Amino acid sequence: MFVIPLLLAAGSLPTLISGAPVSSFFSSLVTREPSNPLQDRSTFEYTLYGGTGAVSEGWPTMSDWVSDFPTMFNNNNGVLTTGCAQFGVAENSDAELSEISSAILSVSANTGVDPRFIFAIVMQESNGCVRAPTTNYGVTNPGLMQSHDGSGSCNNGGIQNPCPQSEVTQMIEDGTSGTSSGWGLVQCLANAGTTDVSQYYIAARIYNSGSVAAGGNLGQGVATHCYASDVANRLVGWSSGASACTPDAVAALTSSVVNANSANTGSTDTTTTTSASPVVTSSVSVIPVPAATSVASAPPAAATTHASTPVTPSTPAPPAADAPATGQIYPGAVSPCASYYLVVAGDYCNLVAQKTGISFATLRTLNSGLDATCSNLWLGYKYCVQA
Repeated sequence: MFVIPLLLAAGSLPTLISGAPVSSFFSSLVTREPSNPLQDRSTFEYTLYGGTGAVSEGWPTMSDWVSDFPTMFNNNNGVLTTGCAQFGVAENSDAELSEISSAILSVSANTGVDPRFIFAIVMQESNGCVRAPTTNYGVTNPGLMQSHDGSGSCNNGGIQNPCPQSEVTQMIEDGTSGTSSGWGLVQCLANAGTTDVSQYYIAARIYNSGSVAAGGNLGQGVATHCYASDVANRLVGWSSGASACTPDAVAALTSSVVNANSANTGSTDTTTTTSASPVVTSSVSVIPVPAATSVASAPPAAATTHASTPVTPSTPAPPAADAPATGQIYPGAVSPCASYYLVVAGDYCNLVAQKTGISFATLRTLNSGLDATCSNLWLGYKYCVQA
């Protein structure tokens, strides 16, 4: 993505957004200027993919993807052998590269997830560095796929060199199959709401941020706006040069735009106009995920209804958007309530649950109307945590 030679993990920005299942601000800050001698650098143009992931909006068909996993893996050799430098750790050895490839193929065979998709997420999250640092900003994100509270890592309190095959395989397993506390690619694909190729792009969005924005635009919502576009480009052959995507540009699109100036030149010049293709109205709504997005800075002006999270008569009407947040009790909190929690900057539902020793499900039970994507956790409001 953007060239920022700095390691900041998911949720490390001022407002924590814990990916659910995976917190992936880390992925937006990984340096993405690999050099690839095996690819004709003059032929690939980064395409800015916008909209809902539909082929009719210009997103790639599966036949557009790199033909097979070995070819895709070899095409990324340049970054696989240089991508650890930004973390100040040893580069991948030939043996470790073989371990990554073997682990992806093994986990793919066991889960049914296409190895090319697994690999695209690996490259997006860590540049394929087996010693990518483990980060922890409320949720632990270790390893090649920066999984949600995964156990596999070769850089978690100590750097392992060489990185054992068992750890490499565990990293891929955690990110693909999921963990006891967070989703992996298997669950994200299953909850994408579609069975065509768009499920991969939607799943990438969910893996990064835990939800899809209302309306289904994969360049909007929380966390890394360029995530799905970058993953799609990786699947069709992007393996060197800087991403041509910027958050504002991709969020404004409803279909795809080819940026001829980004053909592995490092340019980030990106058009913000939509293509001439007809706009396709998306049927994708917010995907419910059992964890959190960031705390809202103020309550929304009106309730938003999504097909996946229907509003019931018991759902409280939110206060006005400009209502002062001075410790008011959340209107859906049960009464009587024995104990309240005051939401502060950086909170998200799983963090609140963790701080107060309850589950996310209990938090929702005690606060009627708190939705499954945690979009109405309001800054400065008190939520019931014990009845």
